[in-house]
Order: sequence, then C-alpha cells, then structure tokens
Amino acid sequence: MENTEKKEAAHAARLLLAGALAGALGTINNDGSPLVTLVALATLPDGTPLMLLSDLAAHTQNIRRDPRASLLVEGDPAAADPMTAARLSVHGRIACLSAAEIAGAKPVFIQKHPGSEPYDRELDFAYYTLEIEGARFNQGFGRFRKLGRDDFLGTI
Repeated sequence: MENTEKKEAAHAARLLLAGALAGALGTINNDGSPLVTLVALATLPDGTPLMLLSDLAAHTQNIRRDPRASLLVEGDPAAADPMTAARLSVHGRIACLSAAEIAGAKPVFIQKHPGSEPYDRELDFAYYTLEIEGARFNQGFGRFRKLGRDDFLGTI
C-alpha cells in the first residue's frame, strides 16, 4: 500500500513540474542570505528541471559561487485557498549545460517558451539544469510526501 501511494505521489509530482511554466528559484547570496527569484521552466524527458538564465542575474552569480538551490512550483496559482493546492519543492545543485547538452535541451525549452529563442544567441543567457537530490511534495492539507531522486526522476 505504502509503495503504491509513493509511486502515485511521485507520478503526480513529475506531472506538476512538467506542467509548470515558471517557478520560484531559491539561491544563496554571498553573505549567506537567501534570494528567491521567478524563473521560466521546462523539463527534460527524465523530469530534470531546465532553465534559461541570464549571466547578469543575481541568482546566476549566486549559482556560480554555490550551486545549491531549491525550486518551488505550484499546481494551481488561482486556487481560492493556496494552502490546499498542490505544490512541489525540489532541491539539489544547478549545473550549466555544455554545448553538446544544449543541442538536446534547447528545443525542449523553446517549445515551452517560444519567445525565449533569441536569448542565448543575442543576449547573455545560458541553459542550466537542477540536478535533483530530493523533493517535498504537498498535494494539499495533510497530504505531504518526501521524495528522493530515484522516486522523482523518470519518464511520465
């Protein structure tokens, strides 16, 4: 029973992340204080969060110094009571993609965010992934589950 519920929660968490257009990215400032910013999101086929970030942004500067980060996505931003809506927080380390990795990732991101296509050509943007170490998934009041990397990642 427990295993089935966990698998169902993991599947629902992957669907929530895959459907999100944006999320709140938490990084660590140079002085140790937290910084949370809104970023556009896509997901790779295995569920890994994909972001296109400006080299000039404070969160990117933070990531270069300390790659630990957390990402929060919400299931229904228009819910009358946001505390009853599904939400997912994943944490891990952010990594900049190599040229070879970008070839597969860029079309995924552009399909979800067509207006961002010129950013990495004309502006100072680069593709990053959040290498998930764990997740906290809340499907509403009293429905919380911790998920590990192996529980979370996988095709939908």
